[in-house]
Amino acid sequence: SPASGEDSDTLKVADATPVLSYTDAFIFQPPGGRDMTMAGLTLSVEGGSAELVAVESPVAESIEMHTVSMQDGTMKMRQVDSLPVDAESPLSLQRGGDHLMVFGLSEPLTPGETIDITLSFETEAGPTNLVVEAEIRSLGD
Repeated sequence: SPASGEDSDTLKVADATPVLSYTDAFIFQPPGGRDMTMAGLTLSVEGGSAELVAVESPVAESIEMHTVSMQDGTMKMRQVDSLPVDAESPLSLQRGGDHLMVFGLSEPLTPGETIDITLSFETEAGPTNLVVEAEIRSLGD
């Protein structure tokens, strides 16, 4: 018997999906042939709020969301399951702050080229995805 009376594929017209956009998407070329690196971007949303819940790319085995905090004068990184974004506070993922860790790169990254990264969000109107083009940068940039 169905758990609820609602069809999961029906959209309620009243729920407008928040509009997500991004700027400055990048991924660093990994140092010394390693298969892990970091990536970042700035995410904005209009018309609601969203929760970044998953990140993936065809060139990586996995991409994790990490937050950075200071504890007893030491910078601590920890993996989180989601990151919030709303109209008042864009989500900035950058070196030295909250960021994306990319693991298991399957191909070399050449500075100046781009790769696609798919961001998955939960919103009031349901799940939505945003594909971003991340510019490959050398670590010194």
